[in-house]
Amino acid sequence: MRSFLRARVLLVLLLPLLAFSCREGGMHTGGRARVVLPAGEVHQGWYFAGGDNVHIDGTINGDAFVAGGIVEINGTINGELFVAGGQVSVSGTVRDRIIAAGGAIRLAGKTEKSVFAGGGTVVLARSALVGENLLGAGGNLIIDGTVGGDARLAGGQVDLGGEVKGNLDDASEHFRTENGAIIGGNLSVFTKDSTNVDIAQGTTKGTYTLKIQKEEVRPHILGLSPWRIVFKLLFMLSLFVCALVLSFMFPKQITSIGTTMLERPGKSVLVGIATLIFAPIAAVVLFITVIGVPLGILLIGYYFWLMYLSQLSLGVALGFRLMSSDGKQGWALFGTVAVGMIIVDVVTFIPFVNVIVILAGLVLGVGALAIITREQYLSLRKA
Repeated sequence: MRSFLRARVLLVLLLPLLAFSCREGGMHTGGRARVVLPAGEVHQGWYFAGGDNVHIDGTINGDAFVAGGIVEINGTINGELFVAGGQVSVSGTVRDRIIAAGGAIRLAGKTEKSVFAGGGTVVLARSALVGENLLGAGGNLIIDGTVGGDARLAGGQVDLGGEVKGNLDDASEHFRTENGAIIGGNLSVFTKDSTNVDIAQGTTKGTYTLKIQKEEVRPHILGLSPWRIVFKLLFMLSLFVCALVLSFMFPKQITSIGTTMLERPGKSVLVGIATLIFAPIAAVVLFITVIGVPLGILLIGYYFWLMYLSQLSLGVALGFRLMSSDGKQGWALFGTVAVGMIIVDVVTFIPFVNVIVILAGLVLGVGALAIITREQYLSLRKA
């Protein structure tokens, strides 16, 4: 009985690390994963899939957790859908919620409950139907489908050409409704410039409220408040101390972080996305069971530790790219890592670019760390 429980607990802990490549029925060609659930095939229970290309044309009787470079879902999911990827397309039917994140998200199918979507571009096609509410955020949002409840939108550019049967709250830089768009409830728009708002006549059946956000003038240095500068410096100092300790005590491990990111960037991205999504879910599952609470706490701690170290990993990879890492240890290794970290830290002071750098470090770093953890576990298991 104990061995059975240990096996189940170990499986839950390893799901974030194995989901990207270990789904039954996945096809691996040329080192690049392509996972397919063909039309007519029915999968019972939770479904985990990840790879460069993921295509779901069959039926899933349970929740689906999917991550990949390109994700296409044309089948039926009789549960919740958690999806992340570079390009995400959902044209099938989802009986429960959809939680999606990615570079480009296109929803063209039917969802009986709510949708939470965030990405560079989020499109709700004209054929799309959201049964309940919509929460969308991104650089560009195009809403041409139908939302059965309320909608809350935020982004750079929001275009509404479809129908929102409830209320709509918008907090984007530019908001526009096309002729024929319908808002069944009230419309509230929060913007910094009223000229960036264009509402077609007859769009709103309820009230229309326009609120202008006034920018508060606060003292700042390089675009940051003094408190954020202090926090950033303290955080940077802690990373340098951490890099110093790792360079002397775990030189092989810190070298592996850099080489993994440089030699396997695609795999690091996929594993990073899968870990960031699935690890909290696995922790919640452990918290539900009494026996799993201690392991859930351990997994959450491990999760935040990965996120912290991920901000160090980008500097490690950059240092190795600029300077050789062959056999370096101690001060020599720390010097190489420090050069990369200083460059990364300087870049993070540049507006807009800092967000890209932080996200890149988070995804690549967490992915590389998760890969190393899994490989070391397999090595110890063989030993």
